Amino acid sequence: MNAPARGTAAVKRFVATLRAEATQRLRRTYLNEYIAWLAEQQQCGTSRVTTEDLLDEENALAWLTAAQRGLTRRRPGLHGPTAPAATNSMAARTSSVNTFSRYCGRPLELQPPAAEFADRLTPTEAHRTLRLLTGHHPAGMLEATWERSVALIALAVCTGHGIGALHPMRLADLELERSLPRARVAGAWYPLDAVSRGAVARWKATHKALTAGHLKALKGGRVEEVWVTTAPGRPRGGQPAPPAGLPAAVRTLESAHRKLTATALGTPLLLEQFCGTEAADDGSEGRMSPPSR
Repeated sequence: MNAPARGTAAVKRFVATLRAEATQRLRRTYLNEYIAWLAEQQQCGTSRVTTEDLLDEENALAWLTAAQRGLTRRRPGLHGPTAPAATNSMAARTSSVNTFSRYCGRPLELQPPAAEFADRLTPTEAHRTLRLLTGHHPAGMLEATWERSVALIALAVCTGHGIGALHPMRLADLELERSLPRARVAGAWYPLDAVSRGAVARWKATHKALTAGHLKALKGGRVEEVWVTTAPGRPRGGQPAPPAGLPAAVRTLESAHRKLTATALGTPLLLEQFCGTEAADDGSEGRMSPPSR
C-alpha cells in the first residue's frame, strides 16, 4: 500500500506553480497555517498531515472557523491577540484552500466572505501625508525605522507599487544623483519628486551606516537589498542575535509601517493606500485588500 501523500510536499509543489512572489507568499502562509492547525488537532507533527487531510471539507471549514475567531493568530493584531480575524484575511485563507484544492483536482469551492477595500488617498492627500510623515519622527519609534518607513511610503507614492514590488528592490534600483532622480520598480523607472528623493536619500545614508563594517565580513561584500533591519534581532536556537543591517522581511516592513501611521496619524493606513494606481496580482486579491493578521 502506498504511503499517504504528505501535505507539506503538496503545498510546496502548488506554491511553486504560482508566478507572482506576493501570491506565493500569501498562499504559503495560509496553507502552512492550515497544516499546523491540523497537526495540533491531530496531535502529530506537521509531516504527518496528508494531502487528503487538507482536502477534507470538514477540516477546512473547522480551520476557517478557528481562524475567524483569532485562534490561529501567531502574533498580536491591531486589536489584540484574541480579536477576530479581519474579513480580508479570511477571504485570503478561503481563496488559498480553494486554489490549492483545484490544483489537486478536488475543488472545494468554499464561499469566501466579500473582501473589504480600504479607501485610497488621492495623489494630493498622499503627497501631503508623506510630507507630514517626512518631518515628524514619532516618539517611541527608532529613528532609523522611521526613516526606512518614510522612504518606503515615498516610493509607493511615486511609483504606485505596493510592498510586493518594493520589497525586492536593490541599491542599483535607486539613481538619486541624476538631474531627475528616479527609482526602478518591477523593471520600470519612475521619477522622484524632491520630498521623496530626500526621504530615500536619508534612508540610503542610514542604510550605509547600518551595513558598514562587520557586515562586510559577514556577507562578503555590500548588502545590496534596499530594505534592511534597523535593530539587532533576537537570539534563536542557541545562536547569537543577528546584527542590524541584514535584509528585512516583508512582515518587518509592514509592522513598522503600521506603527508609524497609527502613531503619527492616529489610525493605521495600508501602504497600498498611498499608491496612485491600482493593480492586482493574480485576480484573487486586489492591491487594496492585503490580509491583515
